[in-house]
Amino acid sequence: MTLTFFSAFLVFGCINFIASILVLRGLAAAGVKTSFFELRWQVHKHLKSYKRNSLAQSGSVAWPYYGYWVSLIGMLGCAILTLSSLSR
Repeated sequence: MTLTFFSAFLVFGCINFIASILVLRGLAAAGVKTSFFELRWQVHKHLKSYKRNSLAQSGSVAWPYYGYWVSLIGMLGCAILTLSSLSR
């Protein structure tokens, strides 16, 4: 069971990484200045402006915004389940 939870953690991590790249690419396309080092460390800082820009462009929030949050919550949940299954 531990291996299953850890595998799910890695899958959620990959989805989170892809969503953060898409968020920063969307912001760069909208003209918001982002640097390469913000790729993993300051994505949270830009999520509100990404949501605002995607709402203004298409009328709905783009999927990477929700994908980022869902995968982040999934990573935390899988990390907790992995650690709790290790203690058994």
